[in-house]
Amino acid sequence: MFFSLISPKTKSFEKLTRLCLYKWTAWCTESTRAFDPAHPFRIKKIPEDIWAESKDPKFTGVEEVKDRWHFVERLFPKLRVPEPAKKISSVGWKAPSENLPDLPYFIERTRNHMLPVYEDHVYKDRVRVTQVKKIQGDIWAFEVDLKKFLQEKLGEEVESHVNEMCCFVNIRGRHVDIIKEWLYDKGF
Repeated sequence: MFFSLISPKTKSFEKLTRLCLYKWTAWCTESTRAFDPAHPFRIKKIPEDIWAESKDPKFTGVEEVKDRWHFVERLFPKLRVPEPAKKISSVGWKAPSENLPDLPYFIERTRNHMLPVYEDHVYKDRVRVTQVKKIQGDIWAFEVDLKKFLQEKLGEEVESHVNEMCCFVNIRGRHVDIIKEWLYDKGF
């Protein structure tokens, strides 16, 4: 590797055939790093106090105030979603019932305590699909019960698709509110 140097006598560029490894060279046009054989992979010793070296007068000093840390802590995001109240909210959210229904399947709530029922658009927004996720247990029994309920409620045939590997059921149509009310009534 060659470094260009400015000679102090002639002020012209010369080629250096060896590396400037052991000290900084003031005339190098490319900066080189100091090499310490005792610490081959450390370029510079890491200081104990990171503010010790910055004594530049154009920067202000730093003062650590520990008695006001609670103002900073409340700005941090919560590590867990807080437990909701056990009452029915004004937006229609209901808490799960205390005693679980005796069914061969279970619908787990999301981490935000919501029912995992979503609406999706497929085939270039031509078909609306309602998706129920996080189904545990007998997913086929859940699909039979859900289809039976929707056919009684809507009075027409309902198309569905079961994905056993990912534990969800797709139902053709927009049925999010109807399915959520049915799941709330079941106790999920």
